[in-house]
Amino acid sequence: MNTFDAVIVGGGPGGATLANIFASRGIKVALIERQKDFSKEFRGEALMPSGKEVLDQIGVDLDTENIKYRKIDQLNIFYKGALIGNPDIEFIKEGQFRWASQPQLLEKIIEKTSDFKNFKFFRGFKAEDLIYENDRVSGVRIRNMDEDIFLSGKVVIGFDGRSSMVRRKLDFSIEKFHQPADVLWFKVPYPKKFIPGSQAFFSLFPMSMLVCIPVYDQKLQVGWVIPSGSYGELKQQGKEKWVEFIRKNSPKGFSEHLKACLDNNKISDPFILKMTLDRVKKWNKNGALLLGDAAHTMNAVGGQGLNIALRDAVVCANHLVPLLKTDADTKDLDFAFEKIEKERLNEVRQVQEIQSRPPKFIFINKYLIDLIFPIIKIIFKFRIINRLADKEFDKISKGFDKVKLEV
Repeated sequence: MNTFDAVIVGGGPGGATLANIFASRGIKVALIERQKDFSKEFRGEALMPSGKEVLDQIGVDLDTENIKYRKIDQLNIFYKGALIGNPDIEFIKEGQFRWASQPQLLEKIIEKTSDFKNFKFFRGFKAEDLIYENDRVSGVRIRNMDEDIFLSGKVVIGFDGRSSMVRRKLDFSIEKFHQPADVLWFKVPYPKKFIPGSQAFFSLFPMSMLVCIPVYDQKLQVGWVIPSGSYGELKQQGKEKWVEFIRKNSPKGFSEHLKACLDNNKISDPFILKMTLDRVKKWNKNGALLLGDAAHTMNAVGGQGLNIALRDAVVCANHLVPLLKTDADTKDLDFAFEKIEKERLNEVRQVQEIQSRPPKFIFINKYLIDLIFPIIKIIFKFRIINRLADKEFDKISKGFDKVKLEV
């Protein structure tokens, strides 16, 4: 059996960052990632100042490392095709909202971590099951096409996302927050004529909305928020039908752009993502710890998943590195798990509360929305909302709590 101080399931941003910190501090660590190619899985790529701060702390600079990203310099809001406002948000004006290539980012973190001999990366291995000793999780059984491997560790950390094997196998108790929506994601070439520069926009229409973000590959990533469970019917109707529905409710310039993209087969295959929002009631069980989406699944609102996961990794390292360097007993480790959860729970709760609001708002009575939006337009016109928006976005972008690497 391969023996480590820590076994991390999930090689996403949080898992890779935690492995990097552990390895650079002399902790023997195994990182398991089921995908051989990071680009084969849909991953959040919105990088806020709170997340970039973590990358800076582990020595990953987007510019010097040549990681592709795109800054968003303006946000526009449309309703039924008409512009109702473009909130003047400070961190966007300052170029601090980046859409970064997560495959390139992950490869860079793995590359840097691989310099340490005490790091082992199991790429293309699926975590199949947990291993127990005296009713406590003591390792993970992993598998690829050719072999089964058993990994043991003082701690097992599930950083394995919303479909977490660790969460499932240990049957964690979960608190779910009802979300009446799914998101249909697809990409089109960036519409330079409609929105020059690098602008994001929301386009709202009755019982639905679009979230459109310029991304690093010169494309526009489009998220269409639809009623939960409705994609099956849309798929049967065919791409032409649902694209036409979006076009009819979009600003004229974007509608024309979508028509050209459809005619020239430049709309990528869609990907459906459920707007899951939940949180396990206790983040550790039987010696295993959950972090990131495995512990608290984030939805797409505000682009928080990547940033929260990175911050989880820093707090976890602060508490576990000193213990893993010693012969800490299970009670010490369990107490550290509790402290990690306590330190992160305030921010996670507040972010999830914010994330829960927009999907519910979209699907309220459409006649009520028609009454609300003329008022919102007036608020934008007189810049009344700027102070409120800045305050809210400042918290979302910079984090509700201070997170700093201290080990």
